[in-house]
Amino acid sequence: MPSDDVVEFGGWPRPPRWVWAVAGIAVVAVLGGLVVARTGAHHASPSKKPATAASPVAGSRTPAAGPTAPPWPSAAGACGSSVDLPQIHLARQHAHVHARLLIGGAGLREVTLGDAVSGPLPGLPEHGRLVTNVVAGPGAGYAFDTPCSSSTGSVRIYRIVAGAARRLGVSADALIGGPHFALAMTYRSSAVLTQVLSPPAGSHAARFRSSTDPVADTTAGLVVVPLRPLAGQRHAVELVDPNTGVVLRRIDQGFPMGAADHVLLVSLHDCPGVLTQSTCTLESVDLSTGRPIATIKLPARRFPVGGDLSSPVFSPDGTLAAFQLVRAGRDPRFTAAFPGPPSDVVVLHLRTGSLDVVPGLELPPGTWAGLAFDPTGRWLLATVSEGDRGELLAWRRGMPGPALVTSLPGPLDEAPPLLPAPSWWH
Repeated sequence: MPSDDVVEFGGWPRPPRWVWAVAGIAVVAVLGGLVVARTGAHHASPSKKPATAASPVAGSRTPAAGPTAPPWPSAAGACGSSVDLPQIHLARQHAHVHARLLIGGAGLREVTLGDAVSGPLPGLPEHGRLVTNVVAGPGAGYAFDTPCSSSTGSVRIYRIVAGAARRLGVSADALIGGPHFALAMTYRSSAVLTQVLSPPAGSHAARFRSSTDPVADTTAGLVVVPLRPLAGQRHAVELVDPNTGVVLRRIDQGFPMGAADHVLLVSLHDCPGVLTQSTCTLESVDLSTGRPIATIKLPARRFPVGGDLSSPVFSPDGTLAAFQLVRAGRDPRFTAAFPGPPSDVVVLHLRTGSLDVVPGLELPPGTWAGLAFDPTGRWLLATVSEGDRGELLAWRRGMPGPALVTSLPGPLDEAPPLLPAPSWWH
C-alpha cells in the first residue's frame, strides 16, 4: 500500500459492522434479551403470505419465546452457512419503481427495476467469494468481496468503471464513498489506517488530522470523530473541509450513526448503554449550522440494530433515514439461533421526528437487510437473504407490506448490499 495514500489514526476505532455483530451477541447474552445484528433472511412457510395487517406497533412488547417454540425457519446458504429466514407478508400490489441498482452478493450485478437482472460484471469472481459492500466515489464505484474463510488479508477491493471491475492491490475492513472521496478503512487494535482510493493520489484532497476516524463523506464536508479529544474537551463530531482539512464545525451532542447531504443523525448519550429498561433518543442535526433539527425519543427498549455503529441510509434529499430497530421482545413463535428480539426496518423523517415501521417484514435476530432509497426518495428498497437466493423488496408509506420486485442469484449468507447507480454510471 503506497505510503502517500495511507493516513494512520490513533485511538480506539469504530469496528466494521461484522465485528459489532459478534461483540453484540456477547452483550446480549450478558444483559439477557437485548440484541445487536448482522445480515439476512425470511418466512415461516415456503410460500409468502399477502399482507393482511401491519407489523406490531412500535414499542409494543412481545412475550418471550417459550421452551417448546420450534427453531427459527432457516435454509442452507453460501459457504456452508445456515441462514435464518425473515418473515415477509407481501403487499397485493406492484411496485412501480424506476431505478438502476448495483447489487452485490454472488458477484456484482446491474439491476434495472422492471427488467431482467444482469449477469455478473466482468472482473469479479462469481464463485467462492461474496460481494459484501459497494460504494460510489467520485467517478467510480468500489466493491469489497470476501472469501468463505474470511480474513482481512484475503479481502479484495475492486474499482468499477465503464461496467467492469478491476482489482486494486489493497485490503481493508470497510469502505466509505461520497461526493469527495472513496476511502478504504483498516481497523487495528489502536489505530485506523485509511487509504484514499479516489480522487487519485497526488490530487489536492485533504490530509486527515491524526487521531480521527472518518464516518461519512457528505455534500457539506467530511464527517469525522476525533478518537482522542484534547484535555478538557468532550468527544465531538467534526465537519472537515475536504480540500483543506480545516475543521468547519464541531458538534458536541451525541454519537454519529451516519450522515448524508447536509444532515447528521446521532444517538444521544443514553443509547450506548442498551440496558433492559433504557430509552434511546436520536437527534437529526443540520450540518450547515450545527443545530438540532428534530429530537426523537424511541419507544422503551427499542434501539437501532448495532447501537451507535448502525448504518442508516438516507434519501437523496436528506429528509429521510432508514435503519433497523430492535423490537421490545422476542417472537414467541420461534427460538432463534442468536439471542434477543428480531428487528423491524423503520423510516425516520428527519425534519419532523416521525417514525414509520415497514409492516410485513420481520428480520431475525443477528441479521441485516440491505437498504437504499430510489432516486425519488419515495420508495425504500431492501434486500434479504433466502440462502439459495436473495430477494429485492420495495415499500413506500401507506403500503400494508413490501412488494417483491425480483429475485437475486445466490447462494448467499448475508443480505446483498445495494447501491442506486450513480449519475456517472454508463
